[in-house]
Amino acid sequence: MFAAVEHGPVLCSDSNILCLSWKGRVPKSEKEKPVCRKRYYEEGWLATGNGRGVVGVTFTSSHCRRDRPTPQRVNFNLRGHNSEVVLVRWNEPFQKLATCDTDGGIFVWIQYEGRWSVELVNDRGAQVSDFTWSHDGTQALISYRDGFVLVGSVSGQRHWSSEINLESQITCGIWTPDDQQVLFGTADGQVIVMDCHGRMLAHILLHESDGIVSMSWNYPSFLVEDSSESDTDSDDYSPLHMHSHKPLLTVSFTSGDISLMNNYDDLSPTLIRTGLKDVVVQWCSQGDLLAVAGMERALLPSDPSCPPTRSALVKFYNVQGEHIYTLDTPAQRPITTLCWGHRDSRLFLACGPVLYVVRVEHRVANLQLLCQQGIATAVKEEKDIAKLTMPSRLCSYVTTAFVPTIKPPIPDPNNMRDFVSYPTAGNERLHCTMKRTEDNPEVGGPCYTLYLEYLGGLVPILKGRRISKLRPEFVIMDPKTDGKTDEIYGNSLISAMIDSCNCSDSSDIELSDDWVGKKSPKISRGSKSPKLPRINIDPRKSPKLSRTTQEISRSPRLPIRKPSIGSPSLTRREFPLDDITQQNYLAQVTSNIWGTKFKIVGLAAFLPTNLGAVIYKTSLLHLQPRQMTIYLPEVRKISMDYINLPVFSPNVFSEDEDDLPVSGPCWEHR
Repeated sequence: MFAAVEHGPVLCSDSNILCLSWKGRVPKSEKEKPVCRKRYYEEGWLATGNGRGVVGVTFTSSHCRRDRPTPQRVNFNLRGHNSEVVLVRWNEPFQKLATCDTDGGIFVWIQYEGRWSVELVNDRGAQVSDFTWSHDGTQALISYRDGFVLVGSVSGQRHWSSEINLESQITCGIWTPDDQQVLFGTADGQVIVMDCHGRMLAHILLHESDGIVSMSWNYPSFLVEDSSESDTDSDDYSPLHMHSHKPLLTVSFTSGDISLMNNYDDLSPTLIRTGLKDVVVQWCSQGDLLAVAGMERALLPSDPSCPPTRSALVKFYNVQGEHIYTLDTPAQRPITTLCWGHRDSRLFLACGPVLYVVRVEHRVANLQLLCQQGIATAVKEEKDIAKLTMPSRLCSYVTTAFVPTIKPPIPDPNNMRDFVSYPTAGNERLHCTMKRTEDNPEVGGPCYTLYLEYLGGLVPILKGRRISKLRPEFVIMDPKTDGKTDEIYGNSLISAMIDSCNCSDSSDIELSDDWVGKKSPKISRGSKSPKLPRINIDPRKSPKLSRTTQEISRSPRLPIRKPSIGSPSLTRREFPLDDITQQNYLAQVTSNIWGTKFKIVGLAAFLPTNLGAVIYKTSLLHLQPRQMTIYLPEVRKISMDYINLPVFSPNVFSEDEDDLPVSGPCWEHR
């Protein structure tokens, strides 16, 4: 076999990821068709629970084809828990999600028409040690640390409950493969067996000195009927292959050892000594590969002054308990949880706030795969593959190593400005959350940060600060505004954009006679103030740009209009060029004093001047519905290949006209 950590940017949340669970997804176009295991497991949803009490539901795919359409919304942040979410469990037959927190709250979520809502709530006030669905998805087994156990239906009805009097705590609870018995593990190494009606059957001591951490079977969590088996890989995923071996009970102890048993009363189990600490284990759905993750024992260095080094490892074992493969991970902290996905071709590892995706090949890795991983490790970035002298077919194959399994477009910290300035290649929606972060009178008005929802956390992408006390006017900047110029976002990027494009923004190019005839706004980024330096543009490549450069000094950015009586003008506040670069300013939002008309003006050198406008209308006595019209031009990277860039009329910024002409994309909301 072969396993390697997926290449690409680091997947990170804003808090520790404590639990994971994955389920397959049925595409909308195939919901009426018979379920095929091959199509079903190419796409799916990864559920995460973190330390902030947020549950993340994130879209994943393993087909490595960028042209495949994705759902319109690829990430959900589900809020409702008041403490850390420690358990997430999918119910694939009924397409539900169960989540548990440290206070004992249990939520069952269901999706309806693209929205997630809470269907059931259970709060007993005691901490939940484990939550497990039966293999047919109709029943739920809930075990609490204080010895209380409960079995209920998927609809919330209680079947039976029992109070187990123990001197130690219950740490885990599972169903047998036939759903006729339930097993509970305790912190003092005991296993308690009860039937499906709550009658006590057995009480067995497995280990005198080690407590039981978890128990599982090498058996699929849910049985998905496959009515078109001919479309699958029959040698790997046929029902006979998956269930030909007898299920093994796997018991993990606090010492790091693992016991493989034919049943709970097996007198000669197979013992696996992993040599790891803080062990978490899980069988693949096929049941022939056991993933064991943990921290290796500290090795004493040759130099006594150096601290002992440890790293997180993932070891793979077969059903006989034989060690097959070891994967060194980049993690230097204990791996908190793991789970399999995508027909056992992916393994998700959570280490603190970081999520690692491991690609797993169950067969012997061929030379082509090994070369692909070796080249991807050497080049480190996908854009460097085009520099290699290889046939196009091999370049495409190597490129698939960089296709991410986690599909939301997480912004690269080294390329944040492109992410927030230009649209993504797909049609997915980016759902964000805005928070008021600070209110410091010394730096101006209150600040607001726009966060992208991702893996149950929030990634800061934009920051806004109010600059007027009378009007709702703001300046938009990068989240990192510590007063220091970042080499990524500062002068080097602006100069590189100017040198490569020979223009400061799209409004400096002669686009059409209509636009020029209206004396389209053209001005240098430093505005017309004599105190500010002007950006010099090299006009050697285009005579049009030369004429444009000559007109910069006498052509204002925005048309100067005499404000009408009682109608204040939407004037733009001038910022010095040094402030724009040092404070990472991107755009400015201005408005009239009533807050009914807004204008968005680009401040960065690589953005066009006119970024959009918002018009808000209400009737005097509210006899007609309110209307909000949004004008947004398409913003693309400046290139000489784009001669006719889409623009819209600057008259949308006028305050004196009620009926504004529509030119370019426009959305009206009532």
